[in-house]
Order: sequence, then C-alpha cells, then structure tokens
Amino acid sequence: MFPPWQKYPEIPLGSIGWRMGRGEDYWVEFNDWFMRKTLDAKRRDAAENPEPDGWAGFYARKSATLA
Repeated sequence: MFPPWQKYPEIPLGSIGWRMGRGEDYWVEFNDWFMRKTLDAKRRDAAENPEPDGWAGFYARKSATLA
C-alpha cells in the first residue's frame, strides 16, 4: 500500500477528508495493514517513503518504536 499522502496527496494531514469518505476508508485500511507488519518492515517502509512536509511524526504515531 502507498502511504496516505501518496494515495491522496490533495488531502492534508488533519483534514476532515481523512475522517470521512474515501480518505477515511483508506486511512483505516492503511493503518490495519501497517500495524500488522514487523518492526523491520515498518522501518523499511518509513525509510522508503519518508514523511513529506506537514506529515512529520506520522510513522512515530503509528509505532512508538520508530520514533
């Protein structure tokens, strides 16, 4: 899966777009998928898909061990 900012770049972090409609559906699906990964896989994903401006701390909030 793509990180949320790549799937829907027009929806900024904190927008209501992530709490309703297609953004919410994707957010939930991504979260479930990401949380099932091993720590090494999470770290790899974070390195390969760095957080853009405005998304700082996204991975840290998903997994405290990535902080």
